[in-house]
Amino acid sequence: MTDAAALTPGERRAGIVVATACVASAALAFGLTLPLLGLLLEQDGWSRTAIGISSAAAPLAILFASPFVPRLVARFGARRVILTAAIGDAVLMLMLKVTDNYYLWLPIRLAMGVAVSALFVASESWINEVTENHNRGRVMAIYNIMLSAGFATGPLILLAVGTEGWAPFLASAAVLLVAAMPMALTPVVTPDFEGTPSFSVLRYFLVAPTLAGAMLMFAMVENGSTSLLAVYGARAGLPEPAAVTLISAVVFGGMVMAFPVGWLADRMDRIRLMLILAFLATVMTVLIPLTLHMPVVRLAVLFCWGASASSIYTVAMALQGERFRGADLVTANAAFGTIYGLGALAGPLFIGVSMDYDDPHGFAWAVIFISASFLIFTAIRQRMKKG
Repeated sequence: MTDAAALTPGERRAGIVVATACVASAALAFGLTLPLLGLLLEQDGWSRTAIGISSAAAPLAILFASPFVPRLVARFGARRVILTAAIGDAVLMLMLKVTDNYYLWLPIRLAMGVAVSALFVASESWINEVTENHNRGRVMAIYNIMLSAGFATGPLILLAVGTEGWAPFLASAAVLLVAAMPMALTPVVTPDFEGTPSFSVLRYFLVAPTLAGAMLMFAMVENGSTSLLAVYGARAGLPEPAAVTLISAVVFGGMVMAFPVGWLADRMDRIRLMLILAFLATVMTVLIPLTLHMPVVRLAVLFCWGASASSIYTVAMALQGERFRGADLVTANAAFGTIYGLGALAGPLFIGVSMDYDDPHGFAWAVIFISASFLIFTAIRQRMKKG
């Protein structure tokens, strides 16, 4: 391991490429696994509640496991943690098929969540540590695009291999092993994360409340929309194919606009850019119920909503790397993992309750509340700092 400041430009690029490729491949495997397990449980006759409990195991594990990742990275190094997590997740994926039992799946999925947490915290810390600040926004944008592309491609592989037999489990495990290969075989220089962080994961909320709020908003909106946006469209009277395309428009917006927003993040004040994105996300959400039955307009609105809401994550990651280094950066990214797990659990629950209260437009009201709360909180904090 070496100090990131001593790395040559070539060593920096190699580290970024290898770590990003590893995470993107892992995201592809996760994008395959999540719908696969839900479909298999549905075919076996399990209730929606049972499927929901099983699906919640991974974010629950991420929520509680993330604070322990900095210790692992400090002791074993980011490279070893990433490799162990990817290979361990591949083995656990095969164990799901071997056991083929709902009650045994729960602890296995918890263990998979722990591996996911370790892989993402270590990889994101590596990428941010070796990236220079003048192009950090663009690098984080590319990372976000690759992550989204991986998650989006996973279900397509599932369509190709089907849900029967060993094929989908072997495909997911193979992808995870492929994810580990660049890290194992490429002679990249591992950045040094040794030392004692100056704050804990829990104190991160006090150290960086704006960044904590950004991640919470992103996690709640992302997971809530993934779970319930198509349901919202269907409940509002859209045909099923049109309801499903709502999610596609949001994801496409986030992917297409990630790099332009990353470019802006390297050329203007990043907090100000985050405020603009939060404002746009709030306005676009207000427009969703008003344009839902205008096919072209609703897709444009959802595209812009996805672009603004998703890009908050890109800017938050750039701010994270700008502010923290070394052991503090790993702890900050572990805090991001904890907050993401919290948002992944709370977002669908909060939006779902809102939809039950006001069917179906409670979806929009809940997302407006989440986005506007972050916007107001961040604006007040910036005004207090200037005052």
